[in-house]
Amino acid sequence: MEDMLEDLECTPAEKVTFATSFFRGSAGNWWHGTKEHMVTNEVEMKWENFSRLFIGQYVPDSFTFQMGRELGELKQGRSSV
Repeated sequence: MEDMLEDLECTPAEKVTFATSFFRGSAGNWWHGTKEHMVTNEVEMKWENFSRLFIGQYVPDSFTFQMGRELGELKQGRSSV
């Protein structure tokens, strides 16, 4: 999704608006509360802020750790990448 939004030359706020427009159910509820908190606390609505919050909410630490470990173990032929 990030590549597509870059290709469309969306602003950071437009990226957040577009991505969150697909949220339904618990994700929609989470975003509504998170957005309210950000507005109340005057946190700028940047894509980076949104990505960090979204990953923190929906991507388990164990998955992030595993992906980091796999990235560190990548090899091409006999050489590390």
